Amino acid sequence: MLYVSLACRLVLAAVMTLAAVGKLRSPGGFAASLEGFDFIPAWLRRPLAVLVPAAELLIALLLALPATVTAGFLVATLFCCGLTAVPILVVARGKKVKCACFGASEVPMSGWHIARNAVLLAASGLGSFVATSLGDGVPAEVPGIALAVVSAGVLTTLIVFVDDIAALFRSPAAAGDLGR
Repeated sequence: MLYVSLACRLVLAAVMTLAAVGKLRSPGGFAASLEGFDFIPAWLRRPLAVLVPAAELLIALLLALPATVTAGFLVATLFCCGLTAVPILVVARGKKVKCACFGASEVPMSGWHIARNAVLLAASGLGSFVATSLGDGVPAEVPGIALAVVSAGVLTTLIVFVDDIAALFRSPAAAGDLGR
């Protein structure tokens, strides 16, 4: 189970870092995207534009430091609960809000974003469970570590590029192509 925990740790640290960097590269874009969330009070949107990437970087840091891995998983679980709730609310209300999760994007939130965030929530929950029950150490067998690293890389790539993957499944007419 420590190998699974290591893979979860790597995925969460990488995704949180990439998401924070994307938001910090275009802070105005992320702040502007928050205007589409009518369930977030207007006075809270500007602080959230700063707090969300700060929380993502904090989670990545907590997961990177051996002494704070369990805390990192627990904080990530709470954070991912919020991350999963946001697209659920957007989709349930039928809103077309652009996802600026990894920086500027023209893709509105959809079920794909709910699924992506649910995967992150599952990884953080599983990591929390393993860390609190078995400890937060690093496994010792090199083949298992290699498999955890490769698995984390593949999952991170799928998570970060969910918009592109979703586009592969849209019909050409829905994607704006007239079939030429």
